[in-house]
Amino acid sequence: MPTNRQLHTLRATCALAFALGGCGSGGGGGAMGAGATGPGASGHPSDGFETEVSFPSGDVRLVGTLTVPPGNGPVPAVILLSGSGPQDREGETAGFVPGYQPSRVLAERLAEAGIASLRYDERGVGASTGSHASASTADLADDAEAALSYLRSREGIAPARVGLLGQSEGASIAAMVAARNPDVAFVVSLAGPAVKGHDLVLAQSEHALRNSGLSGPDLEAAMAGVRREYDLVLNEEWEGIEAAMRAMLPAQLEAMPPEQRALLGTPEEIMAEELLRMKNWTRFFLTYDPARDWARIRVPVLALLGGLDVQVTVEQNRAPLEAALRAAPTEDWTVRVLPSANHLFQDAETGNPDEYFRLDPVIASEVLDAVATWIRERVGRQP
Repeated sequence: MPTNRQLHTLRATCALAFALGGCGSGGGGGAMGAGATGPGASGHPSDGFETEVSFPSGDVRLVGTLTVPPGNGPVPAVILLSGSGPQDREGETAGFVPGYQPSRVLAERLAEAGIASLRYDERGVGASTGSHASASTADLADDAEAALSYLRSREGIAPARVGLLGQSEGASIAAMVAARNPDVAFVVSLAGPAVKGHDLVLAQSEHALRNSGLSGPDLEAAMAGVRREYDLVLNEEWEGIEAAMRAMLPAQLEAMPPEQRALLGTPEEIMAEELLRMKNWTRFFLTYDPARDWARIRVPVLALLGGLDVQVTVEQNRAPLEAALRAAPTEDWTVRVLPSANHLFQDAETGNPDEYFRLDPVIASEVLDAVATWIRERVGRQP
């Protein structure tokens, strides 16, 4: 999902490609089991343990954290997939909501429920190798599939009870992998879209522009400009995109706090990275329709949507998601709306992105409990 990327002030191209709402290897860990030790192993709040692991995905090496609940195995497990933008294993993006680490919080709650989890630095982030800017959603799905293969091979993990949990773009990745890989045991979607990326970003753009005070002819003119910008990407008119970026970048940088500007590098470095990202991630995203993959899933699905989410709205995504799941081979699926949740699944008042920074930077306990309970009911620890 382009959600984080659209809204971060750290991304200079919010002015162009996402003019919406404001727009790295190591060795594997030791054998699993309660009280296991080894390099990188540590105690866990749930009295289980965590250990750093690594695994290959093509020519990339991904590094992450395996969290295991207390007790004897084998245990069910989940791979945690974060949203858009370069995120570390905790689900955190530099410069975004301070302290918001959804993958870490999910891992802790799942361990309490007797469920292991694997979370990892995305390619090009933290200890993982590779380039994030050159990766499309399809490349990130390949990484998730590599994580699935690795986790199913671990001692102490029940290989037939390993599923995927994705948030935002991570949900699309989960659907993509589950649609083609019979080894996936279940899927949990948090704020996952069910419409083509182009339609999603246009809706996000319109909401953001309305929220800024535009209406009538001014709104129509602004939306026409947004459509032209996305058409540049779809038509691969990179020279036009570069020209527009050069025109807008100085003002974007000037509007940023000095500490944020310092993280971005030189204007030429910014331009090169973002053009690479547009040629790979953005173009794929705009044309990808996740509903096609949701309609192919054979395993249980839990999909949670935030009633106050203005980035993946209930109005735009619930009906097509339910239609896709009705058409899917699976007979076990649930789509549930949490009325007070925003896109980050915080307890919110308005759901608008500017509110993210004022709220407690954690996933609401209702969401954590719903996810843990649903997974345990389907693949919980067995004798």
